[in-house]
Amino acid sequence: MLHTEDGSAFEVGLASSQQNKHTELAPGDPGLGKSVLINTLSEIQISSAQKNLPFIAYIDKGYSAQGLVQLIRDSLPPERKDEAVGIILSNDPEYTRNLFDVMYGAKKPITPEKNFMSSVLCALCVDTGTGQPCNPGDTRQIINQLIELAFKEYGENNPRLYRASTEELVDSALQDSGLYEKHDATWWARSTWFEVRDMLHNAGYIMAAQRAHYQAMPQLPEVSSMLGHTSLRDVFGTVQRDGSNELLLDYIRRALEQGHNDYPMISGYTRFMINPETRVIAVDLNNVAGDKTPAGRLKTGIMYLLAGQIAGGDFTLPQYRDEVLKQLPREYHEIALKRINQLDQEVKTKVYDELHNARGIDFIWENLDTQEREQRKFAIRTVLSTQYLRDYPESVLKSANTLWLLRYKPEDIPVLRDNFNVPEFMLKRFLKMPEGPAPDGSGVPVLGVFRVKSGTLARILKFTVGPLELWALNSSPKDSALRKTLTNKLGSVRARKILAENFPRGSATSLIEHRAGQHNSDNVIEELASELIRKQGYNL
Repeated sequence: MLHTEDGSAFEVGLASSQQNKHTELAPGDPGLGKSVLINTLSEIQISSAQKNLPFIAYIDKGYSAQGLVQLIRDSLPPERKDEAVGIILSNDPEYTRNLFDVMYGAKKPITPEKNFMSSVLCALCVDTGTGQPCNPGDTRQIINQLIELAFKEYGENNPRLYRASTEELVDSALQDSGLYEKHDATWWARSTWFEVRDMLHNAGYIMAAQRAHYQAMPQLPEVSSMLGHTSLRDVFGTVQRDGSNELLLDYIRRALEQGHNDYPMISGYTRFMINPETRVIAVDLNNVAGDKTPAGRLKTGIMYLLAGQIAGGDFTLPQYRDEVLKQLPREYHEIALKRINQLDQEVKTKVYDELHNARGIDFIWENLDTQEREQRKFAIRTVLSTQYLRDYPESVLKSANTLWLLRYKPEDIPVLRDNFNVPEFMLKRFLKMPEGPAPDGSGVPVLGVFRVKSGTLARILKFTVGPLELWALNSSPKDSALRKTLTNKLGSVRARKILAENFPRGSATSLIEHRAGQHNSDNVIEELASELIRKQGYNL
């Protein structure tokens, strides 16, 4: 896929032991092939795997990652298709993923879970004018204490009581297993969701036990209501919000209540579950991302945090093995250790694409930066992609050890020269090269910069992708619409094959735009799809 300017193959080891850490940056303007490059690198990981798919968490805004997932699923036998899933998030109760879910079998969060909860709650308190929470130090202390109080209340002091008819799967499992008959009505009236969870788990009804587990967790409205707790009022009751007479506790309560209204997908009990056998997860934020205002960018940033947790929140579990085993009852150890051992033996990949949508919200970038620095200890390959090099904070630029540069600005040359030791003559020569896919099909120019233990390697390369892959990964609006139209009629495999045969460069945009200008038609794409199908004749 990668080759030098003279056509020689150029091998790159992803997550190589020749590098101290595995942080990759991929800036590039729209239309240059940035998302295709990132997805193709992930595809190389997949094709290089032996028995199992690698663990990949992909957070995207657009179609490209969903195309990768479809390509993988089409290559898997029916019994393994759940190993790769694409999720298009929607901010409604049907897609609820409770912010306060903890590991199955536990009653309170382990360290990475608590850090995630704290990050999202603090993000809900961000002042969009500064990109930071008000009174950052005090706010984080309050949030951390609030989380402790919530789980002490709902995990120890006053666990939620089981109520029949709340979860149909749980009720059916209790009846089918005979567990319901083992206790009288008085016992059931006082039983908790934790007790029901444990009973079902020990009886082997794992799916139902997981549902009971979800019902036991606190929710955002309940957590925010605990801001009136005496322990918080005694310490922070008189602290005012910076630049205002408003009490900080009142501001945080208002911010969390607003978060409950703005984000129903994190404010109730979890409704959708991911198969524990799933290894490749792509989360599309297109339907939940905010607009270009500061408030909209904050919303997008929060969604990136949530999606990262959904797709790869357990990647760091091996580092917390002892804490997990201490937290969980012994009967849950087998399930937890199976997942931990899987994760511990492999390199995991976490991709954040289109991050320019969170530009200007420093708090979100700081969280990603913190994750990136910590994850190098956990064998996690992190890819951060955005439009411009200037979108990355200085700390991220300094810590990255791989760059995939499809384009940059002349004013970026000092950063690349001084931070990454790329020769200035090479930087200037690359800027003179045509950008995007070459007309002759020879590939897309990319400047690869690799910090290895022995120094820095910089090479001007080209990457090429076959037509079938291009049509799976292409995210341009017109091409995506044509692919979707054909897929709905013929299925994804046949649709890609027809498109690849008729448009081997991976795009029909020029033809679509030409016909739109020539024809008096409201649906050029539908007509083109029908024409391509008729052209197949009996070959369909």
